[in-house]
Amino acid sequence: MGLLFTVLAFTAPLGVVYGFVSVNISFGIAVPAAFILVAIIVGLFALGFTAMTKAVPRPGAFYTYIREGLGRPLGLGGSFLALVTYGFNITSALVVSGIAVNNLLDAFGNGINTPWWMWSLLLLVIAGGLSYFNVELSAKVLSVILVVEVALVAVFDIRLIGSGGVEGQSLAAWNPADLITPSIGVLLLFSIGVFNGFEATAIYRDEVRRPEVTIPRATYLAVGFLGVFYALSAYALILSVGASRAVEVAGQDPTALMPNALLTYFGVFANQVVAILLVTSFFASMLSLQNILSRYTHSLAVDGIFPRAIASVHPRHGSPHRAAMTVFALLFAVLVVLVLFGGDANALYAAAGGVAFYGMLLLLTLTGIAIIVYFRRNNTGASTWRTLIAPAIALVGIGFALLTATFNMDLLVVGSPLLLLLLLLIPYASLIIGIVYAVILRRRRAETYTRIGRAIE
Repeated sequence: MGLLFTVLAFTAPLGVVYGFVSVNISFGIAVPAAFILVAIIVGLFALGFTAMTKAVPRPGAFYTYIREGLGRPLGLGGSFLALVTYGFNITSALVVSGIAVNNLLDAFGNGINTPWWMWSLLLLVIAGGLSYFNVELSAKVLSVILVVEVALVAVFDIRLIGSGGVEGQSLAAWNPADLITPSIGVLLLFSIGVFNGFEATAIYRDEVRRPEVTIPRATYLAVGFLGVFYALSAYALILSVGASRAVEVAGQDPTALMPNALLTYFGVFANQVVAILLVTSFFASMLSLQNILSRYTHSLAVDGIFPRAIASVHPRHGSPHRAAMTVFALLFAVLVVLVLFGGDANALYAAAGGVAFYGMLLLLTLTGIAIIVYFRRNNTGASTWRTLIAPAIALVGIGFALLTATFNMDLLVVGSPLLLLLLLLIPYASLIIGIVYAVILRRRRAETYTRIGRAIE
């Protein structure tokens, strides 16, 4: 359960319902059906993913699995892509957490205005401190935060679904036929994006008991929970304004859908409570991402890709403490750069989130291909359903979302065509840099090249 709560916290469920689900509704009424469909797609991917955790009993997740299926150069490229993806993700969480604190202060006292980065720095220091210790400490903190925010959204869902909202219950929201619209690609794109985090279970392989059992269970529970949670919450938001008007209202101002529903059905106090929990939700996401980045950095240091000095594990806490402090220092530097160069905080948050969103789709696609290739080359006794059919079906859905994102980057980030192109190229650039570095290692440091993907412990 500790592992489950740790990875679920990554997704910031309350933040997703508050900000992203309403955006999704603006593209079509069948958002609940879309979440169920995406949960099935991600669940099919997870079948192959968890088969890899058993066949390749090493930490590293995407890094290790891409290496095993597609070779060392692409494996190292995948690890760099993962670092960039999670790095942009935590940068987005870092900025939005500061914004959330300012919104919280405004909810309790009009006219209070403080620099967002001041609060982001404070929360980063707390997350960095917690990441120094064993993941169990972070898991306890994340568990409390997650339970509270999920309970609040559950109350919201029960109230709206139980009452039927403005117009009563709606079958259209659950009808798969209503997914067949010109915007289906965008709808699935945003639906898949909010499942980010389920894959992080494999990263903690060295820190859980019986990983061959714990990791698959936590992965399936995470996917199943997120699918049901988002589907019911989307349905509740639709009912809050009525199915006949939901798409129109969400399109006019997506960010106002849930706040208006809270005011209408629960009053001002509920909005203030949510303002508090949004801060803790984004902090939980930041802490989870800090832990994930620390473990990726540790894996690369163990392999000799990064300096071995940061590969050590704390003798008492069992945590990759030096990698954690390295990640903290880099994030501090990123925050300083963002402050010095200025810019609108909302634009920074959206841009970082867009790159992370796209990078994760690319990572899932590469990993899905690697899973299929690995099991075609290695007879592990795992079923064809888990190692070929399920991953192949999932790849169709994920690949469709990646293609949609590639040609609709303006939906992820608001900016000039040049900015959109530069942001789109970042994930590919990190992948190519990793591949080129692997080729250089093969020529100059053969032993290090051999270790890519934790191939030698």
